[in-house]
Amino acid sequence: MKKYRILCLIVMSVIGISCSDEFTVIVPTNDLTEGEVFNDVLRVRTFLNPAYSGVSSTPWFSLEYYTNNAVNVTGAESAAVSGATAEASPVSGQWSSAMNQIFKINEYFKSGFDIKYDTFSEEYSNALMRRLRGEAFGLRAYYKWLLLKNFAGPSATNGEMLGFPIVDEFITQEEVNNVPRSSYLECYKNIQKDLDSSYKYIDVLRYSGSGDIDGVRETSRISREVILSLKARMAVFAASPAYAQISWQEAAETAYEAIIEIDGGVLSDLQAFGNFNNTENRDHLWRRSYSSSGSLEQEYYPPSMFGRGTSNPSQNLVDAFPDSNGYPINHPSSIYNGINPYQNRDNRFERFIFHNGLNDFRNSYIEVFPGGQDANGALRKRATRTGYYMKKYLSDQVNLDTDQTSDGRSDYKVYAVFTRAGLYLDFAEAAIEAYGVNGKSGTMMFSAKDAITKVRTRPGTGFSNDVYIDEADDYLNSFRDLVHNERRLEFAFEGEYFYDVRRWKLSKGDLSTPVMGISVNKLADNTYTYESKEVEARNFTDRMYYNPIPRNEVLTSKALVQNAGWE
Repeated sequence: MKKYRILCLIVMSVIGISCSDEFTVIVPTNDLTEGEVFNDVLRVRTFLNPAYSGVSSTPWFSLEYYTNNAVNVTGAESAAVSGATAEASPVSGQWSSAMNQIFKINEYFKSGFDIKYDTFSEEYSNALMRRLRGEAFGLRAYYKWLLLKNFAGPSATNGEMLGFPIVDEFITQEEVNNVPRSSYLECYKNIQKDLDSSYKYIDVLRYSGSGDIDGVRETSRISREVILSLKARMAVFAASPAYAQISWQEAAETAYEAIIEIDGGVLSDLQAFGNFNNTENRDHLWRRSYSSSGSLEQEYYPPSMFGRGTSNPSQNLVDAFPDSNGYPINHPSSIYNGINPYQNRDNRFERFIFHNGLNDFRNSYIEVFPGGQDANGALRKRATRTGYYMKKYLSDQVNLDTDQTSDGRSDYKVYAVFTRAGLYLDFAEAAIEAYGVNGKSGTMMFSAKDAITKVRTRPGTGFSNDVYIDEADDYLNSFRDLVHNERRLEFAFEGEYFYDVRRWKLSKGDLSTPVMGISVNKLADNTYTYESKEVEARNFTDRMYYNPIPRNEVLTSKALVQNAGWE
């Protein structure tokens, strides 16, 4: 008989704040029987909480190292340079993690709704049970989505586009090993069914106020904003060239319906990026728990700011930021100047990346030229390999200098799983394929161009004079490239680009483009020269459009079929 231990953590929450330790945890031990857990109101309420632990709580920085967006300061990732294997792909751990969470949730469905949740208040008991049932459906949908997102691919047997094994009941591991992968479309519809069930039981669009069921203390849990956002993201993937399971029109309508319900029928202005420490950012459609910390700054600040400078953005990514008028820097009308390459650029560049010279961030002066404090052999033996350091998600309120005791060494870190900008980009990508740049279906109130304009004119870091968007309007291919590039920039250092380039099926040549960096030389008159350099090779092959099922899972199972090319 399975036994459980309930670990009670101190829950620190006030109105408007949901801290990183808000969820209690249950792990198997020899302390409590199943009956003892599922017949106690406090225990059964906390049993579902650990299922939130698998929801990404920080951006997936490391996936950038498998694209040409960035490299790790410590050296090359072998799967990026030499190619992944079925034994060790960048996402292989997602299989067992997601499957285990699904098993937990299925056990909750089996036993977690058989008791009254509050013997003193039937109204509260019923409301809580409804919300928890909705959360269970929503979380199971999310983990199924992670399986589909990471492991969908053509069967090595007959080329059929496959998803994951659908397991919606609490069964033994031996029984699981006999469940084959369902088709992509079957998995897609199965996730939709769970999301529809979640929507049915969860009545709140966004947690707010002080209510016991729908109050702001419950922020980070599944809400209708989460459900709608996941539906939109999933639909864009399903319509993409790598899968082609639904039409772009269906994907556009799914994202449009989400925007209509979340935004009340109009596109909203986006909030400024700031320090990524805003615990009440309305653009966060699903954010995870947060805490005050300086660990990211310790890991990613440049050496001169007393950090390890782990993530080094590439020149490839830097070149993707347009000029201050919105033009790609290689466009004939661009005001980009290679002699002063960091002037007259998209404001997101300055917010996302540390570059040589003065940075608008704690008045930091970064020196990556030979002998500079942020170059190899200076303050640290190992420093940037590309000439750049990551700045996005870091707070200028954190000062790691031990001599500066007046400044804090930590700040809140708030990470969003789904954002309003991401939803707008999902709609824009689907809408241009379904209706063109300015086209709409009969009932739509805005177009792809309208949505992209909101993203590019974000207050504080957006374009004040976006000339290029009207010019790109005339050419579908140009606007498609614009939307793809906006996703690359908006999702920089979040790991999404790893998936986007694969589902778009960019050419192997593009995906094998080496990671480039910059060599900076300081002249006697205190000016600089810049010369591009190759930093790291990339080796992309046909089979890498789809990730492999971990080989040990295929060997253990009696029914799993591997993706083509990985057998």
